[in-house]
Amino acid sequence: MQIQSGDIVFVLNPNSGNALHPRQLTAMCRAASEQAGHQACVVATRNPGEAADAARAAHDAGAAAIFGCGGDGTLSAILQGLPSGSPTALGAVPLGTANVWAYETHLPQTPLAAVTAQLAALDGLRGESMWIDTGRVWSTSEDGSAASQRFLLMASWGLDAAAVNGIVGSARRTRLKRMLGEPAYFLSAVREAIGRQAWPVAVSIDGAAPFVVDAAMLTVGNTRMLGTWLEVNARATVVDGELDMLLVEGAPWRALALSPFARYGWLPHGPGVTSLRFQHLELAPMREAPPIQIDGDPGPATAYAIDVEPGALRVLCPNPTAAVLGG
Repeated sequence: MQIQSGDIVFVLNPNSGNALHPRQLTAMCRAASEQAGHQACVVATRNPGEAADAARAAHDAGAAAIFGCGGDGTLSAILQGLPSGSPTALGAVPLGTANVWAYETHLPQTPLAAVTAQLAALDGLRGESMWIDTGRVWSTSEDGSAASQRFLLMASWGLDAAAVNGIVGSARRTRLKRMLGEPAYFLSAVREAIGRQAWPVAVSIDGAAPFVVDAAMLTVGNTRMLGTWLEVNARATVVDGELDMLLVEGAPWRALALSPFARYGWLPHGPGVTSLRFQHLELAPMREAPPIQIDGDPGPATAYAIDVEPGALRVLCPNPTAAVLGG
């Protein structure tokens, strides 16, 4: 992998649900970069670890930007390799199932238009590059030491994570995801909610005394949307130096019952439904550890804390007036 200073690096995930043929995608990335006056370096990856390695190499070489060609999971994999505060900007070529980051930031949905618009933002022609917050999930590794994983969009415990884990853990449901797209997650959530009890957890916010709740779902959002159709953190922006939490108490079916309201941004708040902002959260299971997902992939069962990283990531924003960007 030969990356030069100022290059535009494209990380290709050939397993993305809507991926173009790698040869077509490579040719498109090179042509769009050359038209904008940049040199392209295209890296095909086989797993998230290789995407993280490519991001480290891009940072070390002083690449101007690195694009994730895939879904939100591809962006998350790249994020693990970019050090906090790296000047290498993150871009997206939306080829996944949901493409939540592209949806929230109003990126063009076709690959060529998305790349062209973001390169214009990089060069200051239209839009801009912005420094945004990220989240970091802390967990305990096998040897007892602390480990961490960054996230761009959202982490959650409870029903949402059970639905994600259910799809990843089943070849049949993975095929259903490819056929149906996002509705496959809703079907998985319905299945996971049947007969499940709440997860008792102790939660501490910004160093305050912990409180114990029976959680159906606890989401921590850097952004607003759960997928592209449930607005669970309506006030969230990625430039406020905080993360947004939604806690639904009771049996998991209660979280499921709220989904029609979240679909249209009418999520009610009151007894058993709490929203707040924070910088540091700690969570401890009282019995069975609730499942966790991080940016749409299963997370470690030993996760115990989440921190915000203010202004830690440079991203390309053709439309900086998008609400999640503080516009």
